[in-house]
Amino acid sequence: MQDMWDPILSEFEGLEFRFTDSPKHSEDSYSKGLALCKENKCGCYGLTWGCPPGAPGKDEIKTILSTYSKALVIFREFPVSDMKDREELGRISKGFQEMIRDISLKARSAGIPNFPLGDGGCMFCEKCSYPEPCRFPDRKVVSVSAMGIDMESFLGGIGIKFEFKSDSIELYAIILYPD
Repeated sequence: MQDMWDPILSEFEGLEFRFTDSPKHSEDSYSKGLALCKENKCGCYGLTWGCPPGAPGKDEIKTILSTYSKALVIFREFPVSDMKDREELGRISKGFQEMIRDISLKARSAGIPNFPLGDGGCMFCEKCSYPEPCRFPDRKVVSVSAMGIDMESFLGGIGIKFEFKSDSIELYAIILYPD
């Protein structure tokens, strides 16, 4: 199945990719991820279908992770002029999520079912329909934190160093897909 990704990924310059097994569900990581989301530092908690309580719950997460046993990890470092500039950070995050969404949609068109995950809440709609039904479920990107994925451990396990820098941000996404 990995070969099916090559023509899709070749369209996206500047991104790095790793293929691996999907993250394993952990009650501890799920609890920590949910607690992080509830702190609402990103301002998305309770506002989008990609974040709790609209994101998949614990039982659904277990099903998703067992259905999609493989993971495409996507990452890229972006220079940032001012780490306190929330507008700049928001533009970068939204642009990265658009690339993830494009990869996911192209993969589905190529016959690869998948489930995309990203940093922060889903940013597709100007105003999310939550709690009304999602208007574009095929374009939804769910938060990695909402899924209970400890990104530092997960990335470290595949040789990617997770770190914070003063002049750039590295954004990560995971596209889950079946074996």
